[in-house]
Amino acid sequence: MARSRLGVAVVRGRLTAPRRRAARRAALACSALLAGCLQLEETIAIGPDGSGTQQVVMTMPERTLVEARRAAAVNQTAAADPQALFVRDTVQKELTAAGLELVSHETKSLDGARRVALLAKFASPQQLRASPLSGTTATWEFAPGPAPGTVEVTLYPQGKAAWTEARAKAEAMKNEVDAVAADFFDKRKAQLAGLDVTLRFKLPGKVLRLTRNLDQTADDEVTARITADRIRTAEDLVRWLAPRFQVVFDASGCPAFPIDR
Repeated sequence: MARSRLGVAVVRGRLTAPRRRAARRAALACSALLAGCLQLEETIAIGPDGSGTQQVVMTMPERTLVEARRAAAVNQTAAADPQALFVRDTVQKELTAAGLELVSHETKSLDGARRVALLAKFASPQQLRASPLSGTTATWEFAPGPAPGTVEVTLYPQGKAAWTEARAKAEAMKNEVDAVAADFFDKRKAQLAGLDVTLRFKLPGKVLRLTRNLDQTADDEVTARITADRIRTAEDLVRWLAPRFQVVFDASGCPAFPIDR
């Protein structure tokens, strides 16, 4: 399948060495897709047999869409074109190629902004892994949980290696000031105003354990919320650029749930 243009998963941008190059790439990602009052809500609902739905509602100012396209053209790691989400034929083509079904797609023009709301269906975790809505680097893991009858679900929106690298960098920043990253953050943080990104997971059983970057919002639901006031430092930004979301749920009522072996 050709490289997807649809990725919307949480935060884009990969952190790579050397540090100055990483800061520049992070700046591009931040200025393009974290700025300008971006509002994004994604809900992934997984059923007892591993099938489910992926719902996306995104609102972006027209000026941010223009900036995002410019950044994507410059930044070699930014494969997603947010404007592609607004074209039903493009979305349907890429979802069909990945084995998913487009259930609905609606767009709306607002005052200086555009909104798209879409719903897709997947038949298995394998199809969810292939979903272009998750971006080209997302990694999903469905593993046995820590106790019998439990399942552990993990999402690395930028891939596991990127999360490992970002975690190490953030830990290092606790003890050593990174002048490049700090300077970048100070210059760009004003652009985060209005940022509101939500990623929600609905599971087929009671939530038993979750990572600290998630909130439990129902017995069977967890939510990640990224807003400007939660990104207070360059270290916070580094972690959010390549996060890991992990949840363990009670799968005793899901005997057919497919897990990785």
